[in-house]
Amino acid sequence: MKSVIYLVVLLVLVLLLPDISYAQNGMDEKSSGTDRVIVEVLNEDGQEEIESLTWDELDKMEDVQQVEVLEPDYIRSIGVVHTNIAMNPTWSAKRIGVEQMKEQLISKKNDVIVAIIDTGVDNTHPLLADRVIEGYDFVDNDRDAMDKHMHGTHVAGIITQSTPEHVKVLPIRSLDADGNGYDTNIAKGIHYAVDNGASIINMSLAGENYSTYLANAIEYAIQHDVLIVVASGNKGMDTEKFYPASEQRVIVVSATDENDQVTDFSNTGASIDIAAPGVSILSSIPGGKYALMDGTSMAAPHISAVASMLKLDDPTRTIQEIEDLIKQYADDKGAANWDSLYGEGIVNVSSYQKYSMIQQKQASADYISLPKYTNVPLDKKWTINFNRILTNTKIISVFMYSDEKEVPINVSFTRGTDKLMVTPKANFEANSPYLLDIRVAGGDRYMMNFETASVEE
Repeated sequence: MKSVIYLVVLLVLVLLLPDISYAQNGMDEKSSGTDRVIVEVLNEDGQEEIESLTWDELDKMEDVQQVEVLEPDYIRSIGVVHTNIAMNPTWSAKRIGVEQMKEQLISKKNDVIVAIIDTGVDNTHPLLADRVIEGYDFVDNDRDAMDKHMHGTHVAGIITQSTPEHVKVLPIRSLDADGNGYDTNIAKGIHYAVDNGASIINMSLAGENYSTYLANAIEYAIQHDVLIVVASGNKGMDTEKFYPASEQRVIVVSATDENDQVTDFSNTGASIDIAAPGVSILSSIPGGKYALMDGTSMAAPHISAVASMLKLDDPTRTIQEIEDLIKQYADDKGAANWDSLYGEGIVNVSSYQKYSMIQQKQASADYISLPKYTNVPLDKKWTINFNRILTNTKIISVFMYSDEKEVPINVSFTRGTDKLMVTPKANFEANSPYLLDIRVAGGDRYMMNFETASVEE
């Protein structure tokens, strides 16, 4: 058996925290550890704009009074331990139970988008076929978010392997071919993800120094109910020294090995929310190949995958509800309950049961159950009889649900009768469950389950 040599690739730059006033404190490239700075300038129309300038560009500006220096444009980086090229089966999917959850959700029809802010994604890889939608490259400023490293493609593969086909990947290239990226490009990536329909954002990146600019972008995502998942980082240090790993408003993920131990390279601390496998993780790399990698970068997409399936199962779930469920489905390790190594524990969704729209509606209400019907024709129109004449039809509300969503219907009332007609706007799907929900204002609520025939009659 060939021995495997573990090579630790330390890519996170060590940055020093500078003052942020250029004019008063002499902030420069040497003191900040980055070659760019975030400034606010006035354009020709007198409007304020945010730009990222090199220090030389800042020095050459004629009217320094028109420039307000906000903060250094810090650099965030990937951090992985790359083991070897291989096609051996991976263990992580079995450990966290995603195969069982994935099987339950195959029939779901709605799409969920996971944005990957990283080095790009090789959308030609067989593992990613039909799963990657058009993204954006903020390094080269074009729509070709092709991976020029390998990190982003590996992250994408973990997500696609762990989820059904209706989970789509939105590639956003904010890190360059060396795995490094400026906060301005990462922040642009967050805004792009939110504005282009992402429900989950995966950021397997880390760097020192808190950034107000990046924090504001994270707040933009939160305000739009978009969940952000980040890696804790690979320095074996406290997360308080790193950003966004120290951010309390996102899900921060530490890495575990095959023995359920938090790895020695994983950052830990007060911000850790959950743990996931991060050692010997098999996934895609550019060129149609596969590789085993170690890192918190590999742990984070396991959580993004679970989060995307929770959203797929119930699109109405908020980011707080998704986070609470992720923590609920966890094997408690380390100290009892939460601890700074595992957070709430190692995620494990093997016991997850699909929670249909019908179950959700019936579990959330007091109602009178009407007789159930089976073998219902796909073009069925329902007539509902009341025990008295309807003189005010506004007090009656009628809804219909499938397992996955509310079903559009037409409801016809005739004042002065004891009947109403319910007609779906499209035929029902064959061999499927439905729920008819009838609500009387100030009165009772009635629910009726029915199942359609296997073929149209």
